[in-house]
Amino acid sequence: MIILLDAMGGDNAPDATIKGAVKAIKDLKENTEVLLIGNENIINSKIKEFYGKNDISQISPKLKIYNTTETIEMEDKPTDAIKHKKDSSMVVGFNMLKEGKGDVFISAGNSGALLTRSNIISW
Repeated sequence: MIILLDAMGGDNAPDATIKGAVKAIKDLKENTEVLLIGNENIINSKIKEFYGKNDISQISPKLKIYNTTETIEMEDKPTDAIKHKKDSSMVVGFNMLKEGKGDVFISAGNSGALLTRSNIISW
């Protein structure tokens, strides 16, 4: 199973999402992988800050990063954000789910954008 996680979404992101993924990976089944979607430089700097590692793979081979360059902020208008922030962690996560590159997508980001994107995705 591949869990796609919007690392940049939420009030306490990316700190809370990174710490949650690291904690969860220890309890997930052996064939489960967590793919953190977001700015790779920010995620890796947080990994160094929290765990003293230079790369997330040093924590677990079941943790990976998919780099994106944009973030949908809480104050963004949902429809505009979905249309114009194509390389945001949320849009990329939904697209990866649609393309079968993951089994589930989780985001604590802008709930209006999350709802908007989930409603327009054509399965």
